[in-house]
Order: sequence, then structure tokens, then C-alpha cells
Amino acid sequence: MSRPAVVVREATVDDTPALLAMWSELRDMGGRIERLMPGPDAEGLRERLAWVATDPSSRVLVAIVDDDEVAGMTLLTESPYAPLFEQRAVHAHYLHVRDGFRRRGVGKALLAAAVAFAEEVGAEHVMTSVLPQMRETQRFYARLGLSPVVVRRSAPVSVLRRRLAPSGATSVTDNLLARRRSLRRVRAAVVARVGD
Repeated sequence: MSRPAVVVREATVDDTPALLAMWSELRDMGGRIERLMPGPDAEGLRERLAWVATDPSSRVLVAIVDDDEVAGMTLLTESPYAPLFEQRAVHAHYLHVRDGFRRRGVGKALLAAAVAFAEEVGAEHVMTSVLPQMRETQRFYARLGLSPVVVRRSAPVSVLRRRLAPSGATSVTDNLLARRRSLRRVRAAVVARVGD
């Protein structure tokens, strides 16, 4: 039995439902922080697709199998390899293959399209980002020769501000939380004594 051919093409407005579904799948895979972030809505996605269509350094691609069924996606952008570097790279963002279509050549087809785009724009590298918990995806990229370059870390501004505050400096919120915790401990102790 042979594999069905995978066709990669630029995404159109008609692909909006499939793109939204895949975006939701990616957010679910990402864990708690990604699920808290709002996902794109249909109108916002259509606007972004229209913008990308006018930007020669960007492409939104979908992979099609089985009679026009959308099986995967990626957003390609061409930019410097890193700030202050002259070398150019194509960044394959949100590369995702839907459940039921994995191990059928969809991811490779999307990466082959990224390579073709890199050659078209004169970029020397193809880069992608992978969530740390996605071990199978990490292995897939490693088998193709993509190696780790940096580890990106992120924190909400409010958390970083709190952690960077001088020791001993507490905010109104921190004081309020500490008082609530203290009240809970006192209530729990009273309930325990009454129960004895």
C-alpha cells in the first residue's frame, strides 16, 4: 500500500476552519500557559492571512492529503538568523501535523517547502521552535539534522517584576495574599480545636 501524496500550498481564507482547529491543538499541547493565551478568532486569522499574502518575507502553508484534507500547517518568515547577525534564516513557526496524519510525510513535506522558500529568498538556514515536552517532535527534527541553538525562556512581566524587586520590598498584592494565607491557617486551627 503506497502513501498518498502530500501537497503543500499557500493557505487561503477557505482554510480558516482547519487553521483554527490546528492552532487550538497546538495550544492544548503547549500546556497551561499557552491555554491561557487567547487563540486567534476567524476574523483575526483572515486579516493575518491577507497581510501575509502581501508580505514577500512570509508564507502560511498548509499540507493537503486524502482529497483536499488539511493535514498540517506552518508559518514561514524570513529574517536575520538572530539579532545583529547578517546571515538570513527562514523560521518555520507553528509547524504542526494533525493527529491521524503523522508518520505519513506531512512534516517532511512542510519542511521541504521551508527549504524551497529559503532558497528562493537567499536564506542560509531553516529554524524552528519546539516545546520542550514534545519529545517525539524533538527527535523528528534531530533526525533531519536540526540541532538546538538556544533555549528560550519566558515569564509574565508581573512575575518577573515581583522576582526582581529588592528583598524585603513587598507589594500590596503580596501583603494581601500573605494576610489571606494567615487567616486560613488561623481558621483551620480554630476548626481543629472545636472538633476536638
